[in-house]
Amino acid sequence: MKNSSNRSANGDLALPRNYIVSPANFELETEHIFNRHWQYVCRTSEIMEPSGLYRFELLNNQLFLARGEDGEIRAFRNFCRHRGSELVTSENCQTMGSRIQCPYHAWTYDRCGALLSAPNMMDMDSFSSDQWGLKSVHCEVWHGFVFVHVGEPSESLTEFLAPLEPHAVDWNFESLLVGVEIVYDVQANWKLIFQNYSECYHCPSVHPALNRLTPYKGASNDIAAGPILGGPMMLSDDCQTMSSDGRRVANCLPGLSEEQQRMVAYYTLFPGLFISPHPDYVLLHRLERKTVEQTQVVCQLLFHPEAMAEPEFDPAAAVEFWDLTNRQDWRVCELAQRGIKDAGYEPGPYADLESVVAAFDRYYREQMDTAC
Repeated sequence: MKNSSNRSANGDLALPRNYIVSPANFELETEHIFNRHWQYVCRTSEIMEPSGLYRFELLNNQLFLARGEDGEIRAFRNFCRHRGSELVTSENCQTMGSRIQCPYHAWTYDRCGALLSAPNMMDMDSFSSDQWGLKSVHCEVWHGFVFVHVGEPSESLTEFLAPLEPHAVDWNFESLLVGVEIVYDVQANWKLIFQNYSECYHCPSVHPALNRLTPYKGASNDIAAGPILGGPMMLSDDCQTMSSDGRRVANCLPGLSEEQQRMVAYYTLFPGLFISPHPDYVLLHRLERKTVEQTQVVCQLLFHPEAMAEPEFDPAAAVEFWDLTNRQDWRVCELAQRGIKDAGYEPGPYADLESVVAAFDRYYREQMDTAC
């Protein structure tokens, strides 16, 4: 969530006003950024039987994930190939069974997207079921994280996430389960939330509790350019993890080195995921753009299944800490949104402590400029 820096912001100014408040720019982002990047959806453990389905939206993309009989997870557009009825709904998502049947005219598909049955159509000479399977989108899994790409990827998910591969192995991401989820509606542009997460300049004044556990100048960045940014932050001597009392809420995740047991790391994955490995859990924030000034943030805490199976397992201290910290962040993001709406707003300079914010801005503008 909070990273100081090893390098100067090089005189960069904050993003101009139109990038934050313009509905037209928001629409351009959809095509030029979100349709051209891998986007995180959920953990594989969230696609559970008996249905093995997971319904979600990415603005004008209505999608669902399906776990096939072969165990592979696939992503499809959520409409019937007949007359466009929504297939997987909030009502039937957990009761659909092994086949996906349209609630309108009963066209039926298997979990791989093939059309199995179309009443009063299959005997027509002009009709070929092979041509009318579900429309798929690119879907890949990385260490338990499910991502989709609604366009044509320029690189595989593994290539995109290569800078994080050592952390995925060290923290054993694949084995972790969602223990807690909190959903927030933030009245701010998604980029303000991204920027806020990327610096700790504001920590002494906004997050006194967080700053006590991880002093804001005790941070570094091992990834300082491109779509993935961030690095570690050292815990205070009397602190074991990020929680309301500074004590771990579970045993240290297996396989961590002594150094890793004394640190928290904060990484942003453009354009909508934050991953924060802790000694005893992993914190996730997933951003969902709603409007130019509204973002839904899904916050999850992942734990090792052995910890969750312990009778005394109680993540309340970590949940309480991050709920407080999140709400403090959302407030200042909303204040920034309201201030930037003023017609007289002009972007100010970044401090050295905000170099990762400047790096995010540069990558964002490169994507918009290249696309345009």
